[in-house]
Amino acid sequence: MVGNDSSVWSQDETIRILIASDIHLGYLEEHPVRGEDSFIAFEETLSLAVQYDVDLILLGGDLFHHAKPSLNCIYKCMEIVRKYCLGDKPVSIELLSDQTINFSRNVNYEDPNLNVSYPILSIHGNHDDPVGREGISSLDLLSTGGLVNYFGKWTDYTHVRISPVLLQKGDSKLALYGLSHLKDQRLSHLFQEKKVEMLRDEQHDWFNILVLHQNRAEDRGAGNFIKEAELPTFLDLIVWGHEHDCELYDMKGNREADHFNVIQPGSTVATSLAAGEARPKHCALLQIHKNDYILTALPLKTVRPFIFKTVVLSEHNLGDEDVNESEKVQEYLKQKVNEAIVEAQNLLSGDPRQPTMPLIRLSVFYEREDQIFNRARFGQNFTGQVANSNDILLLKRERKIREKRQGHEEEVDVADYVADSTNVETLLRAYYDALPPERRLAALPVQLMTEAVRDFTIKQHEEILRFALDAYRRRCITTLIESNTDTDIEAIADRLRVLRDEIDAADVTQLAALKAAAPAQIVIEGSSDEEPTRSEAETAVRGRGRGARGIYILPPPPFWEVG
Repeated sequence: MVGNDSSVWSQDETIRILIASDIHLGYLEEHPVRGEDSFIAFEETLSLAVQYDVDLILLGGDLFHHAKPSLNCIYKCMEIVRKYCLGDKPVSIELLSDQTINFSRNVNYEDPNLNVSYPILSIHGNHDDPVGREGISSLDLLSTGGLVNYFGKWTDYTHVRISPVLLQKGDSKLALYGLSHLKDQRLSHLFQEKKVEMLRDEQHDWFNILVLHQNRAEDRGAGNFIKEAELPTFLDLIVWGHEHDCELYDMKGNREADHFNVIQPGSTVATSLAAGEARPKHCALLQIHKNDYILTALPLKTVRPFIFKTVVLSEHNLGDEDVNESEKVQEYLKQKVNEAIVEAQNLLSGDPRQPTMPLIRLSVFYEREDQIFNRARFGQNFTGQVANSNDILLLKRERKIREKRQGHEEEVDVADYVADSTNVETLLRAYYDALPPERRLAALPVQLMTEAVRDFTIKQHEEILRFALDAYRRRCITTLIESNTDTDIEAIADRLRVLRDEIDAADVTQLAALKAAAPAQIVIEGSSDEEPTRSEAETAVRGRGRGARGIYILPPPPFWEVG
């Protein structure tokens, strides 16, 4: 902990904030072993707010794991919030800014019909962002119920203009800027074009904090993360959500000239079996006194123990190659799992709420096909000992071995990219890039597939893949009709490749223009006086130039962002 400087600060002038992010309520809620993990960690987080008697709780997005959380998930969330955040203790922090600009409704602690002791302020993340035609988020529901103060929501994707939440306690003044999740490429483009404004009150001396939920790691790909250099230098602190690796450490002001400090709380529950998720989980206590501050990392004691290890089989002497190679590898890995189970015992905090059955993950690099085996059957040896017994091993072929086998074409294994991919989009792009030219997508754009799969996995949009493929098929038909492509197969294939490449090469602005330029209607020539069905009309393109006897107009099709 950083000294005891706060002991000389007047508590009547010190703003105390409990900071957390990426709670992911509802993650694996139906799992018989891990179903309660996210709720247990959330309850501990709020209990720490009470323990440290904070003025407010600041969440950095992804309170929920699904954009449409289950009724059970919403019920448990409301139950926990009511238990810890409602009460008769007065809130001593004053709101100075216009509530109608900052929030979807008035702040809950100023509502005469509510007794709020620990107000929650939260932005939304990519998992709990607004869905549907009305653009309603799960946070809108909690806000309407007076349990959460939802801010940072933005709907104009051509220009972002953030008005801060202005808070005051004694002589300490806080300007809190919130920016809920936007697609990283889109937001990065807006930053480059100087179309992100953060309004400032330069007449007063404010302590400035920005909370956002975006990619921070550069390995997400060019243009797919937000560069710190693009953010305004007048900020004092940035609370960075979305990244699950916890990078919290005790710190105190003052910051370097023209440069802010970053607080990356990480997630409170492991939602992937990756190395970064195995780091200790924390939330943080931030104390602000005028222009000075102290940040204290608070370790969470109810997080399920998680051990991640990398095993490279070529670095271990498993004996000579023989017909029992697979069995020798399995015995060796069983030993490693047992060692990890013992190591996980050291992560138990003694808190009775903490789950004791650990998560164990071995990332195993193998050399030869005769070293691999059935991973599910292997995991059955640890049923009742490991919480993820069906998913202990990640098997990957050593790339240096693959590269030595020149001239031998091997099957592309998705598992080779899982450990190195931080999200669904990165995984799919890496997979498609690794395919040999003759096996790559001939007509479908990679952007279409990655966006659709992203919405399917994150937003649980079960129909998105079908909708996206149907919409793109209609777009292809429209393009072929408008370009007067003849019936030559090569000409049709070439035109479809042009359309595919046009979309894959488009940046955010160009992509929006392509969508806007989509035809309002499709005109199909037919051979009957009756209106054709959708399927008949879509196949009519093959009959162009053969003597049409009718023209049919279909309703405007969507592009791939539907639902």
